[in-house]
Amino acid sequence: MNESARAAALAVARAYHDAWQRRDYQAAWQLLSDDLTVDVPVNSYASKAAFAEAAQRTREMTAAVSPIAEFGDDGHAVLLYDMTLPIGDLRIAEYFSVGDGRITRITHIHDTAALRAAGAGQ
Repeated sequence: MNESARAAALAVARAYHDAWQRRDYQAAWQLLSDDLTVDVPVNSYASKAAFAEAAQRTREMTAAVSPIAEFGDDGHAVLLYDMTLPIGDLRIAEYFSVGDGRITRITHIHDTAALRAAGAGQ
């Protein structure tokens, strides 16, 4: 595996996540492919714009994001973090597929019990 490719995929995921945390949404959305695919446990998004809107709403209600770990290879990266929301803390594993310097797929893995109790996904 090429170390520069590893760094490139992880660098794109980090740049997206850092921009999202700073509420620099324009910078974050520029790192998303126009053909973005999103797989999350509770909701679905028909377009990049729909996902971006939901991601912005989520960030606006997020009190804190605490990084735990990050990994990357030639076209993929994973960020593991805790996110504090009004409904409590969620531990999130966020998987990114990266191609040509942009995120082509985002997959979230997290426990949905607190989200479902709060009415998400209904």
